[in-house]
Amino acid sequence: MREGRVLVPDAILFLVSQPYLSGRRFKQLQAGLAEATRVASRVVRMEGTGQSAMDALDALAADGARDILVQPVGLPFSDSLLAWLPGALGVWQRESAIAGLSLSLATDQIGDAEVLRTIAESALARADAAQPVDAEEGTIDGKGWDEVPPYTDHLLVCTGPRCVYRRAGLLRDVLNDELSRQGVMRSTLVATTGCLFPCNNGPMVAHYPAGRWYRLATQEAVSTFVRTVLVERRPLPQFVIHEVNSNDHR
Repeated sequence: MREGRVLVPDAILFLVSQPYLSGRRFKQLQAGLAEATRVASRVVRMEGTGQSAMDALDALAADGARDILVQPVGLPFSDSLLAWLPGALGVWQRESAIAGLSLSLATDQIGDAEVLRTIAESALARADAAQPVDAEEGTIDGKGWDEVPPYTDHLLVCTGPRCVYRRAGLLRDVLNDELSRQGVMRSTLVATTGCLFPCNNGPMVAHYPAGRWYRLATQEAVSTFVRTVLVERRPLPQFVIHEVNSNDHR
């Protein structure tokens, strides 16, 4: 709704861009933002696993929200993502075709002096609780991290922001379920990655040592991929979007 000339949204979608954010810390951030927000809200990640921004928008709209503010969370938020988001949000709004619905994209808080002052003052106020660093105990080597694991297949699951927007955040979970159900979990190493660049073809998985990249857009596609490629050991050309030429690596 609008109060005078000031936009007061009836819902906020927080988009968190932080590739190395743990699940525990993300839940902490979700809870904190939900408690601090006086309108309906959703908090989703731009990278990694979990609900996509599109699904979160669907949920807010289904609950009756018609004036949704999209708030990037990150200091600073990626310039390239800020440039890409208006178009991506416009696609969702056009395809959802919900009468009377409007979206607004906010900027991040890098230019908000009050936010920056709060961070700096909080750091000083909590300095006495900071953990001392012990130079004698410092190490970067962990026990058991010296050997290459004995897997026969290596899958790189793209969880860059554009693929996650296309629901790749759920692909890792579906893939793990299928690997377990079809009996190839122990022989397959699954690793999530940042952006692999052919974003328009996402969500995608790169399979090595075969060197083939697959677009897996549905749960059925994931099941077919696991059965055909990893169990039956056959390629699946209808899903292939790229194939590495071994001659390129002479």
